Amino acid sequence: MRRFPFYTSITAALLLAACATAPEAADSGPPPETVIAQALADSNPYDADRMLSELLARNSLTTEQKVQALYHRGSLRRQAANDRRGAIEDFEKLLKMAPDHALAANAKTELGYVRTDIDQIEASMNRFLTLAQWFDGVWTLGDHEEAVTRYRKSGLAPTPEQVETLTDAGYICKTKDSDARLHEYGDERDDLAGLEWCEDLTS
Repeated sequence: MRRFPFYTSITAALLLAACATAPEAADSGPPPETVIAQALADSNPYDADRMLSELLARNSLTTEQKVQALYHRGSLRRQAANDRRGAIEDFEKLLKMAPDHALAANAKTELGYVRTDIDQIEASMNRFLTLAQWFDGVWTLGDHEEAVTRYRKSGLAPTPEQVETLTDAGYICKTKDSDARLHEYGDERDDLAGLEWCEDLTS
């Protein structure tokens, strides 16, 4: 169902834009182009999402820099970072801000894909679902806090794949506490050893 854009040409264009854009003076931290390049290279999509979100919070970004950050965050959220509704917001904001930008056509295409994804996910949520299936749908739509809260209250353990996702996203942490448990019900699993729910749900 996922469709991946061609990042090679986009990354090259991004590097060219970095050479042509003056460094930011009003905000601390690396230049926006450097942050975007680092986010695209990050193997953890949730860390990359946070990097781009922090960048977009800067007040001194140029329109070009905002467009680049919105496009790449939206594309990331449509795919590995699993935030389809957030992706729609990013693409729509980009198109409203710069409808004639070179990335506008790509944004429109991805917007169509993500709307189709949401329709399919929401339709699937109308069926009888296990907690794990419900979690996958809600998580992919972007309601991460709701998905995590329900799992924690249930006392059940996420699936091995979900454990990996939740660890990457910062909701499951490693611990040396031998008494720590990720779940109350169900069998012990090797992949759950040394793990617990992180205290900060907003991490």
